[in-house]
Amino acid sequence: MKVLLVDDKESVVQGIHKHIPWDQLGVERVELAYDGAEALEKDRELQADLIITDIRMPNMDGIELMERLRSVRREARFIVLSGYDEFDYAKQAMSLGASEYVLKPVDIKTLSQLIDKELGEIRKQREHDEQRQQFQRKMQASLPALRQQYLTELVLFRDHRLHRLQDKWSFAEIPVKPSSFGLLVAAIDGFADIAEHPVQEVELTRFIVENIIRDCLSEWGTGIAFYSEWGRLTLLVNYEAAQEEKEIKLGLLQFADYCRLAIERNSKLTVTIGVSSLCPELKDLPGGYSQACEAIEHVYFFGGNQVVHYEDLVAYRYRLQRTAYPVVEEQELLTRVKRGQPELIEAGIDPFFQSLHRQGGTPHDIRLACLQLSAVLYRLLHDMGLDDELSGAARHTWKEAFENISLAELRAHMLKLSEEAAQQVRLWMKAGTKNIAEQARQYVAEQALSVITLPLVADHVGVSPNYLSSLFKKEAGMTFVEFITELKLSKAKEWLIDPHVPIYEIAERLGYNDRRYFREIFKKKTGQTPSEYRDALLGTSSPAE
Repeated sequence: MKVLLVDDKESVVQGIHKHIPWDQLGVERVELAYDGAEALEKDRELQADLIITDIRMPNMDGIELMERLRSVRREARFIVLSGYDEFDYAKQAMSLGASEYVLKPVDIKTLSQLIDKELGEIRKQREHDEQRQQFQRKMQASLPALRQQYLTELVLFRDHRLHRLQDKWSFAEIPVKPSSFGLLVAAIDGFADIAEHPVQEVELTRFIVENIIRDCLSEWGTGIAFYSEWGRLTLLVNYEAAQEEKEIKLGLLQFADYCRLAIERNSKLTVTIGVSSLCPELKDLPGGYSQACEAIEHVYFFGGNQVVHYEDLVAYRYRLQRTAYPVVEEQELLTRVKRGQPELIEAGIDPFFQSLHRQGGTPHDIRLACLQLSAVLYRLLHDMGLDDELSGAARHTWKEAFENISLAELRAHMLKLSEEAAQQVRLWMKAGTKNIAEQARQYVAEQALSVITLPLVADHVGVSPNYLSSLFKKEAGMTFVEFITELKLSKAKEWLIDPHVPIYEIAERLGYNDRRYFREIFKKKTGQTPSEYRDALLGTSSPAE
């Protein structure tokens, strides 16, 4: 701490200098002056923290000294020395910022206490100032983040208090004029897939896009770029209000395409850029942002890496007739699913989408139609107990499968879902037919020595004779009659091992009352008569049958 003592009476100055315990008060340096002019000169070098001055002095009195010092150093503090008849001067000194005044003759103890108090206040003030400066430095360091946060809030949330918006704009030190905005939003194509990568790769992708577009901004002039969403970079640029609106719109579209091409040329990335209507004031930005995002959604749905202006979508926004759901095409597709024909699904999906396109369906219309078709497919599988059999890729939620994907991706998703549904139905049908065929085979095996007919077996397994006949041919590779014959001949071969069982008895056991017919069937299937088969098996010779 540094103190300057000022009084035209040397005895007063020397007395104070001698008797005040400066070291105990933490004062490092004390300078003496004998009038205001000399004090002013010494303070230029000293920069005293505390000035103790008399009011009445030659050349320059204490009042003028305080005024002069206050004009250059607002933080200087004063203790004023005055006589009883100088009270009006003391009041004037207090109005100039003097903290205390002391009546002459000076009481050293009282003055010491006042000096200690003032120096304590100075230290507190300095600590406060230092903390404030630290906060200001930290705030300055975090200003880019604060600016990003404010700009994001500005485009996402409406606030019609213009003075409040302008105040925030100034506070964030945004290097753009707070009016006459062109608003563009650049969405990184395929960002949902990119976001699945490690965070370092995601942030590098964001940095590349932002860096290239910031370089592009110099071609426009005044503008700023910031991420309003994780994969969407918003650009605010100023336009000349005196220009024709048509020219401004054309310029913004050309600039947007310039940015798009720069990213395509300088990276492996592409972006889809939406341009809003003009935003004359700060309060117009949320509406402009919604427009740009709608433009992005529309153009990206039909293919990314493009630029579109919101106003060019008027034909889609104001259609008098809504898109009709493709009922006929849905039924044709469902027929193929119900028949378990995954190989025919793609030919059924295309008419569904073609119908929506012919009607000029918007992304919203097409997504809703696909959602409805998905619900029908899920319901079909649920009723058959097959919905749990779908793969994870086919069981995405609405947000994952419908909200932020392109038309090509949506078609691929619906194709996959439909094909998997048809495949599950095919497997279900196959398992069912195998079960029926197995039941029929088991029943026939149990009734092999009885007279058994196709209607009898069909009735047992609960299907029609015609269906059972075709099912047998499909599953067993032979007709029902052939299956019965094969089963009986298999039994005959087992019994022919025993030479004591006559062949005519074997025929009768199997239901062949005509032994000659049995002989013909056996020879036709094995190439040998029953007796020849037995002789070959046992190494014997039998009399002719």
